[in-house]
Amino acid sequence: RSLDDLPGPEKVACQVHHGIVKRNKRCALTYLEKRCSTIKSLRWELGPLPPEHITSNMSHHERSFFAEYDKLITDYNQATEVNVTEDIAPPKELLVQVRVLRDCGEIATETGVVNLERGTTHSLKRRDIEHLVRQGHLEELQMHESC
Repeated sequence: RSLDDLPGPEKVACQVHHGIVKRNKRCALTYLEKRCSTIKSLRWELGPLPPEHITSNMSHHERSFFAEYDKLITDYNQATEVNVTEDIAPPKELLVQVRVLRDCGEIATETGVVNLERGTTHSLKRRDIEHLVRQGHLEELQMHESC
């Protein structure tokens, strides 16, 4: 039977139902697009290892999407030999003052190894520590705070 063969009230009911299904589909796709966009933003802002309190709110599929998106970025970085996740915002200064909020241990920088112990303050190149700032391990100090 086709839609034209139905009596008037049933035809209207089918059309209303179809309209509702299409609207719900649009809403669900919009929600999924927003979640994907948020997950992509997290990768750029926090790096490849987002904090547990964020990943605990992701579904299994969202965590898989994050991992696959991270792999795409990593593969691109390796293929081009350019880390596109560095210097997301143009640096104001080459060196930045940072305070260590969580012990990070020793990290290798361009100028040598630095031990980042909680509560210490360091003047380091932005590119060496930017990922740690984004992850919340370091806090960037304003120039007037470090004096």
